[in-house]
Amino acid sequence: MPLNDELLAHHISTVKHGAEVGNTVKPYLDAMKAIVRKSVAGFDSDKRTRARLEKLLEKLAKDLEVPAGEYRKELIKQLREFARYEARYQADTIGGWVNVDLVTPTVEQVWAAAKFEPLKLASSPIDFDSLINSWGNDEVSRLVMGVKSGFVEGLTTRQIIKNVVGDGGLADISQRNAMANGRTLVMHLANEARFATYQENDDVVIGYTWVSTLDSRTSDICRSRDGQVYLFKDKNQPKPPAHYNCRSTTAPKLSPEFDIFDQGATRASKGADGGKQVAADTTYYDWLRRQPASYQDEVLGKTKGMIFRNSGIDAEEFRKLSVDNLGRPLAIDEMAAADKRVAEYLRG
Repeated sequence: MPLNDELLAHHISTVKHGAEVGNTVKPYLDAMKAIVRKSVAGFDSDKRTRARLEKLLEKLAKDLEVPAGEYRKELIKQLREFARYEARYQADTIGGWVNVDLVTPTVEQVWAAAKFEPLKLASSPIDFDSLINSWGNDEVSRLVMGVKSGFVEGLTTRQIIKNVVGDGGLADISQRNAMANGRTLVMHLANEARFATYQENDDVVIGYTWVSTLDSRTSDICRSRDGQVYLFKDKNQPKPPAHYNCRSTTAPKLSPEFDIFDQGATRASKGADGGKQVAADTTYYDWLRRQPASYQDEVLGKTKGMIFRNSGIDAEEFRKLSVDNLGRPLAIDEMAAADKRVAEYLRG
């Protein structure tokens, strides 16, 4: 198995691990739900006063912060263990393929890099610590406000409990947020471990290739970056994750004398005919060209799908037209303003 095949198979396992990390919130969220039920059920509905409600909400927030804080500690523990493992894996795997003993970054190096490097989640950069802390802070606030709104609206205690912690209630949002945060944090750490390994061994690794998932769920920004090579000497070096739940990764760009070690590499795809292996140098829009029109329309939308097929623009040109310099998807009129062939096709 070529190097990139090995690294991409590992990446799939990393995505699954991110989901597992998110799932560890369950016992802590269950504890928070129990606190809400007990707090609300014990509030005497015929003696509701503003002062008593404020006291209830203050105690509720304080009680909820306990399991939320315990979850943050568990999350940090798991993330640090993963950072240590990932740095060792990258150095051992790349070094094994090129038959060179690579320097392995320490867990502290990876952790410091993750904390220093903001996550550029679309147009809203956020730092690593803030993302870790956001779940507890945001969810405590959401649950407390849900309880407060229920009492202010005059709902029964049973209705409030159902709306806040019942099936389909506010706590379900907390569960989804934990899953998204877990995946995003793991992917951020995985990429920082890779970059730390690359940069510690820049005599072997001179840059990286952005690798996006070849399926219908890939975002505009990740489609546009797929297959792009960024050298460490370049000014622009975007890194995954590009957004919440981002599944993109990177593959090392080896120094020319080591390129022979990755000949024949492939990558997975999931198109209209199901899963298939394609050549590793196949970019997203090259791959999309091979899909039927109905699948292209599913990914791009009907009008952009027709532009993609019929305007005379090739896959690389469409990639450049699809987003602006910040990775923001361009609307059809913006694409038409940027390329006269799009405008002419739309007029026709």
